[in-house]
Amino acid sequence: LIFTAREVRRSKGVPQRAICAIAMADLSRCYLHNLGDSERAKLADLRSRLPKLVAQAREASEDAKAAEKLTIWGVDLEKENEASDIVLLKFIRAEELDVDKAADRIVQTLIFRADCQIDGLKDAELPKCYQGHDVISGYDVDGRPVMISRFGKMDLEAVFGDVEAFVRYRAKLMEEAIAKLSFKKGEPEELTQVHDYSGVPLIFQTSQVKGAVSAVTKVFGEHYPETKGVTIFVNFPTAFAKLFKAFSVFIPERTLKKFQILGENDQETLFKFLPPETVPEALGGMLGTPAGPMSGPCKTLSVRARGNEEMPLIKVAAACTIQWEVRVCYWEISYELYFYADGASEPELVKKSDAMVQATDGIVSGEYVAKGPGELKCNFINNGAWFKSRFCLGRAEQKS
Repeated sequence: LIFTAREVRRSKGVPQRAICAIAMADLSRCYLHNLGDSERAKLADLRSRLPKLVAQAREASEDAKAAEKLTIWGVDLEKENEASDIVLLKFIRAEELDVDKAADRIVQTLIFRADCQIDGLKDAELPKCYQGHDVISGYDVDGRPVMISRFGKMDLEAVFGDVEAFVRYRAKLMEEAIAKLSFKKGEPEELTQVHDYSGVPLIFQTSQVKGAVSAVTKVFGEHYPETKGVTIFVNFPTAFAKLFKAFSVFIPERTLKKFQILGENDQETLFKFLPPETVPEALGGMLGTPAGPMSGPCKTLSVRARGNEEMPLIKVAAACTIQWEVRVCYWEISYELYFYADGASEPELVKKSDAMVQATDGIVSGEYVAKGPGELKCNFINNGAWFKSRFCLGRAEQKS
């Protein structure tokens, strides 16, 4: 899971200690919005070969021959436009600017997609053992689609026992996430993936799991080039984190930058990458299951030990009904909601927690009818902690 297929191929026969020293091609000018002259020529070269490449795929595969159109991620490569340029450049980057290898890989990917009927996966229904573990929700702070997978409640034997089914399950998720990319010049071209390891046993890497993971890694490495933006490991076991750190010296810097290892209850760091409203409630975010009536942006607040902090939620200009949501991301907190009416000498207490609100309580929500203009604020109180801060979320909006 650490090396991309491109980097594994480059490192064959190279001692591990030398992997980091391998000179890798500069790919910074191989993006449509920042295309260099040399890279533009390579793109034109690859495009000129497309009719022959498509013909090769059709000749090698009965399914490809029968297909009306051969596409990759819904993009017709033979149509000259931004979307097809972006896909072709992905294959060129994946092969370190080697057009011949990029051409070969395109042929193999077209065959793979036709033979495995990948285009139909988006509408396929998953077996029960694969349901409920994944969320494709919104976009990260850089505009990349987010795919979140939680491994703790998986039936390992059922999920990983059938390698082909496991690969199709993961490919379906990739297809759904990639469908959220715009394929427009200058816009994000990659995905952000979050792997939640809470509840995962240390013996997670059984031979059965390794076989399935190796198979899906091979498929993604060969047929989903340049789709990995950032992979964030949350609630990562300390033993795994230490192991990763030890081996990180052997990982090429370009790859290492794509991984973020977070320990337990590190929502403050997680939200630097993902807006809280895109993160499931079970991971400390504000995305409920099923989704609640609110979907707007959240505010974040760190509350020091033995302290209290105020979070302004919303200002209103007239009488209205306000919906509000608050939560603590880990451990516990107390809160008081107040409405500060314009011109009033004292705020009105809207809601006060009866006891400590636990992180496991998830999202606490309610409504308040404002009689006129003013501001709704939440006061978070961290009296239960002597040394540790608490991280809290909140948001409010007028009810339509």
